[in-house]
Amino acid sequence: MKITEIDVRLVDANFRNLIITQIHTNKGITGASEVVTKRFDDATMHAVRNLTENIALVGKDPRQPALHFERMYRDNQWTIGTIAVTAISAIEMAMWDIKGKEIGRPIYELFGGPTFEDKIPVYCHVPGGSSPTEFADNITSARQRGYRVMKTTLPVYYGQVKRVSHDGSEYEASGAAYSGTKGKVDGSQNEHQWISSQIIEEIIEYFQYARQIHGKNIELWVDCHARLSSATAIKLVHGLKGLVDLIEEPVPPEDISGLQILKQASYVCGGPKIAAGERTATIYDRNMLQMVTKQAIDIFQPDLGNSGGFGQFHELAGVAAMNNVALAPHNPNGPLSVAQGLQAMAFIRNGHILETVGNQQETQLAEEILKNPQVIQSQDGYINLPTTPGLGVELNLAGILDRPFKRYYQTTR
Repeated sequence: MKITEIDVRLVDANFRNLIITQIHTNKGITGASEVVTKRFDDATMHAVRNLTENIALVGKDPRQPALHFERMYRDNQWTIGTIAVTAISAIEMAMWDIKGKEIGRPIYELFGGPTFEDKIPVYCHVPGGSSPTEFADNITSARQRGYRVMKTTLPVYYGQVKRVSHDGSEYEASGAAYSGTKGKVDGSQNEHQWISSQIIEEIIEYFQYARQIHGKNIELWVDCHARLSSATAIKLVHGLKGLVDLIEEPVPPEDISGLQILKQASYVCGGPKIAAGERTATIYDRNMLQMVTKQAIDIFQPDLGNSGGFGQFHELAGVAAMNNVALAPHNPNGPLSVAQGLQAMAFIRNGHILETVGNQQETQLAEEILKNPQVIQSQDGYINLPTTPGLGVELNLAGILDRPFKRYYQTTR
């Protein structure tokens, strides 16, 4: 089997673009993948094209993803740069799709799975909204869709004014807003600067009210997008004790010492679990990987599309398992990425739960760009284990063509 063409295109997905790669072969089997880099859509797309030419992939056998990963990585001077690694991920995952289709088995079986019996646990995003009441209402909506575990961005920092439009205009946040939204805290605020205690108190009020309404029937996570200092994050950990189950990226992820201090502080007070890792780029990203090897986190969150693909994810999971750290793959991405995440969760031993956006807009997107969207449909906080070959889903090319690239000027800070 030989590669005849590698096609990569940008597909509009409401507030971001999906980078869809298809590898065509002379045997009529096509493999596909999805990656997302938001502000670097064009760069990643061209990086896929550059790799195709520079490594001379056309004419090569796509059934050797490990060999091709090594060549793409080692022949690439900029080894762990996010754009380069994301492009490598795109090609590597599409190759595994081909391999699974040729053999007639799901990708997870090629790695020794399944490690889950018949379904994969998933969680969804919940908008913080502009008030504690609105937040609690949004949780109600998620519960009605069957979710028990849900994540929001840091209230007050995000969620009050939305800026996710191609012309950069601002408008009031809708119920679907999650990230890419502005809050009370100025966008220039960073982790080094002083923050008012009143802001922390306001954040805590959101979760106090949510627990008052919903009790212990749900698990709440909060994503801080690495915006806090260790001192501020410790205040938040103490204030959210008993209210939040997990805090994601409380401090910049390269601050391994800060993560260690925070985890210890949380353990002492019986506070939330600490999670990070979405910005890890391959097993060779040694500084970032120290959050695992030094046990500075409870939950490791590499993104399949930004960390090297299935092979690298499997290796990263092994390092995490050795250090008694569970995995909850980062995945605020599109339908094909959900399918990739299901495959990955089903071949690792320490899989905890898979991230999904999980709202009606994403369901509609899946119905438009997949021929079999039911494969990634959640029910009661789970998605059934796929059983068909490769990724288990097929692209609807007509739906993809109906969603041409759009330029989004996003602010997440």
